[in-house]
Amino acid sequence: MFDRPGALLLPALKKGLELMIEKSLTERITRFILVFGLTLAFVYVLLPWVTRSFEPLNHMSLSLDESGINPSSYYYTDVEQVIESEQYLETVLKDN
Repeated sequence: MFDRPGALLLPALKKGLELMIEKSLTERITRFILVFGLTLAFVYVLLPWVTRSFEPLNHMSLSLDESGINPSSYYYTDVEQVIESEQYLETVLKDN
């Protein structure tokens, strides 16, 4: 039954492709725009609202902004660097 790794996935993939082909181009574009818009609203509206309305997240966000720390610049490639960055971040957050 499981002699091939994708044996169960292949029929589902074929069915999904068949369903996609049955839908008109207009319907597919409309769905894409809708999902893209919902994704943007989630990232740029809902998440910032949650951050502002939840006090610990709001405090952390304000502390990071005031300190000029860019959290997205911390890459987890070296364990020592991760530990150092976590310690620095904790120190900065405790000071504020």
